[in-house]
Amino acid sequence: MATPAKFPTSISPSAVALASNSSPSSSSSTNPSELSSPSPYFMPELIRLIARRLTSLQDFFALRAACRTYRAALTLSPANLASQAPLILVPHNGSSPESAHHAPFCPLPRFRLPCTRPNRRDPSLTPFYAFGCRVFIHHRNKGFRRYRELRISHLLTGERVRLPNPPKYIDGVIFSDDLVLAFKDSWPVLYYYRIGDAHWQPALCKRHTFCSLIFVKGTLYALIRPDYPIAVVQIHNGSVELSFLGDKLNSHSVWDWPLLWLAECRGELLLVLAVEFSPMVYHVFRWQSGEMKWVRITSLGGCSLFFHRHQFVGCVGPDHPTVPGDCMYFTTSSRRLFEYRLIDGSWHERESIEDYVPLAWVLQSIA
Repeated sequence: MATPAKFPTSISPSAVALASNSSPSSSSSTNPSELSSPSPYFMPELIRLIARRLTSLQDFFALRAACRTYRAALTLSPANLASQAPLILVPHNGSSPESAHHAPFCPLPRFRLPCTRPNRRDPSLTPFYAFGCRVFIHHRNKGFRRYRELRISHLLTGERVRLPNPPKYIDGVIFSDDLVLAFKDSWPVLYYYRIGDAHWQPALCKRHTFCSLIFVKGTLYALIRPDYPIAVVQIHNGSVELSFLGDKLNSHSVWDWPLLWLAECRGELLLVLAVEFSPMVYHVFRWQSGEMKWVRITSLGGCSLFFHRHQFVGCVGPDHPTVPGDCMYFTTSSRRLFEYRLIDGSWHERESIEDYVPLAWVLQSIA
């Protein structure tokens, strides 16, 4: 079991202010140290409402540590972490292998993860795949010639699951419940693993290769090359069955090697397509199941999409207190963070990460 992140046991001033503002009977002069007493500082039924306004992990865990009543109420659920700011996981040269930073890159407590590469000369060579607070880490053998295992680490609870002998070549990992799926772009084979099984299993798709895959409400969707129709994917007895939903993409709107990905927003299937590259211009489409076609949209209803090296990570919002809505955020291997605004189609560099190689987004509101 991994060692969970350590947080201070006293409430920061911002958390104390929230507590005093949310409870009329509380006094603004109360000493924060009183929160460690057995009696709740304010009414337990208000604790979740206050926690949902906190945007800092330090504040959340300090409030949770105040007493047993608060700890029991503040489970690590998406609802309780709804206002937490997105983090970026970056390597750290200290005793803890990784640390997290807010999007504006204010340091946060470190998370302990398994050692990912000896000597740590180039952490960017270690594949990381993330969803919410879960991070999938692809570990290499000592000689770096093949991967020996895939681990899933929950950054807030420290829980780990080991998936032995993963496929050698993969570009992405997605999961739904206890099913983990690994795939490589333009290959006709999917690899799947159910937590508790002894081995990964291959599933062959005859006559077709995959471009992008995503689980939405437990259903697996894929874009299929070469014309990129959308299909529902089912795996039976080592083979892949495709149920095409129609609406091939216009061949004039995509390049021979296009940048396009499936995404999800509040349970709806989306398609993100790069149509220009200097600067980047994206079009976003929503799948209309009734009409069986893609419809272009220019708003995400106040939500924002996150991508790591152009692989979809998750959706935050709507009306998140720390994230502007109707935007898409991209981290790149060139150590930069970009924002694309759907409203006006503008592309902005938000931060240059200088000394850090971004390993993964950590979206705590998808805990």
